[in-house]
Amino acid sequence: MIYFLALLAGLLGAALGSLLGLALGEFLVPVLGISAFEGGAGYFVIGVALIGGLTGLLTGIVLTLRFKGGYRSLGAVAGRLTVVLGVIAALVYGGIQIRLATSENFSGGNINPQLHFEIRLPAGMAEPSRKGVDFEMQAGSQRSGGFLQDEWMRKDGDRVVLSAFVPLYTRTSQRILVVSLPDQPKLLFSIGLSATPKVSDQFGAWQRVNFVDDRKADSQPRRPSEAENFEIRYHVPEWRR
Repeated sequence: MIYFLALLAGLLGAALGSLLGLALGEFLVPVLGISAFEGGAGYFVIGVALIGGLTGLLTGIVLTLRFKGGYRSLGAVAGRLTVVLGVIAALVYGGIQIRLATSENFSGGNINPQLHFEIRLPAGMAEPSRKGVDFEMQAGSQRSGGFLQDEWMRKDGDRVVLSAFVPLYTRTSQRILVVSLPDQPKLLFSIGLSATPKVSDQFGAWQRVNFVDDRKADSQPRRPSEAENFEIRYHVPEWRR
């Protein structure tokens, strides 16, 4: 019970300390002549507020342990203070992980997962020009373009294979990769990945195109014919840093 009370007192102290820190910081800005250039005054106020919050947190916990818990010695207070701070750190960490797991977008800054894939064309189909190849990932409301690899084309027997990748920005299990090739209908591949994809260094099995779009104003995507044997395989390399 004392740990719970110390936790509540610490959080209350942090809130009050932050408010007092904000007030103190705003008071000191003109007194110390701190310029607002490039946000200097704002950073100063935030810094004072953080110091006030940390001071209030520690003060609330220590006072509760000392006067409510009856712990008088420095060692007894310090040991229990460490326990309470550990609980707070665990709660903060858990909250961050829940937020990341439920966020619509990946929160990696410039680091996002990438879908690496290969498109295998039907047997005997001519090699397309690089400029005529285009990719688009449709993931919820997000649209993102793809990029051909440096070594973007190879032969697999009598079939041409294209190599490319596309960044994944949105956490969703509903992803459609749209592939545009010269003089061909648009290819719509359903990408069977979870919202947060599992990483792998190996390509999965080849999968046939799910739908094709004839690019006509009054047409709807249709199932591919026997001759439209376009295939895809893909994987998501390690991306967490």
